[in-house]
Amino acid sequence: MRNPFKYGGIVTGDDFANRTGEIREITRDLSDSEKLFMISPRRLGKTSLIVNILERLEESGTHTIYIDLYKATSLNRLLELYSRKIALTLENRLEKAISLVREIIPGLRPKITIDGKGEATLGIEYINTRRDVIRMLNQVYDLPQKLAEKKNKNFVIAFDEFQEILNFNGESIEKGMRSAFQHHDRVGYLFAGSKKHLIGDMVYNSNRPFYKIGRVINLEKIPEEEFRVFLGDKFRVTGFEIESGLVDNILEVTENYPYNAQFLCHELWDMKFEEKKIALSEIEIAMDSILNEETPFFARIWEGLPLHQRNVLQAIAVCGGEKVFSKEYISENGIGPVSTLQTSVKLLIKKEILDRKEDVLFINDVFFKEWIRKKTL
Repeated sequence: MRNPFKYGGIVTGDDFANRTGEIREITRDLSDSEKLFMISPRRLGKTSLIVNILERLEESGTHTIYIDLYKATSLNRLLELYSRKIALTLENRLEKAISLVREIIPGLRPKITIDGKGEATLGIEYINTRRDVIRMLNQVYDLPQKLAEKKNKNFVIAFDEFQEILNFNGESIEKGMRSAFQHHDRVGYLFAGSKKHLIGDMVYNSNRPFYKIGRVINLEKIPEEEFRVFLGDKFRVTGFEIESGLVDNILEVTENYPYNAQFLCHELWDMKFEEKKIALSEIEIAMDSILNEETPFFARIWEGLPLHQRNVLQAIAVCGGEKVFSKEYISENGIGPVSTLQTSVKLLIKKEILDRKEDVLFINDVFFKEWIRKKTL
């Protein structure tokens, strides 16, 4: 019997935790060739949600393309990724995909390359000048619209971690994309990102090219009642007996983050597989097991932080993140002066260790927060 709780990778089908409302709403808008931005903190299941939406669109007869921009380490790489995805969406056979690229973008020189899995795939000959790469990209941007018109079949393109285009003078790339995408009525676009301060500036700053290009979706946690039923059912259908209130405690400990909750449930399920009976007291045992497993990773993060940033994290882990800049909080936790505290908080947010919701600061990773409390104090 396999563990029913999945985390750390893309989750689809019955393993995916609901989000029926978001799937229905976003699928409808993309089917209508809308342009959407999705802003999501980490550990909320953004990528899994995107993949599930694309699967539903494929079932309805729409061509879909998923591009993970973490893989776009240069403009040449972006050009290669985009061209490959378009070609392989239309042609399953590699030889035909290469022929298609030669036909529709004569300036590109496609070739067979070997990917990270050791499999043959479509590559593009390196282009030496930035000007020529941008010229080719501008041609590629318009291809889905032209192909949709030619084949009378719409496209939907999802860019995951879209803020990564900023790594190679992204604003000029934004302008080129905006110039093309705003005229496309047969292509839906989803621009998703997890670095909120970067992706937010792209859509809320009136001086940026993507300002008001489409609706912005701020992905929230799965509603507790919905997630409670999902997790409880996973235990029960695999024959587990769980103490009353167990799932509520799991959601409280993990702060209702899908990744964290699935991780803890996975650990509990493995730990009690023989007995198939879980008590409330065993949540802490499972948490300690996770913290021990993660210690090498967390220790590297901790050791790389200056002392003042460590002090700030210890204060937030113990006292919470409300009124952090008040005189009382600073005095009680010894994290002054205010100017130093502001700098540390800004840097910790930039490192994606801290985040802010309204005026409250919080540590992004619940397990890291618990590790700080249990291992450093």
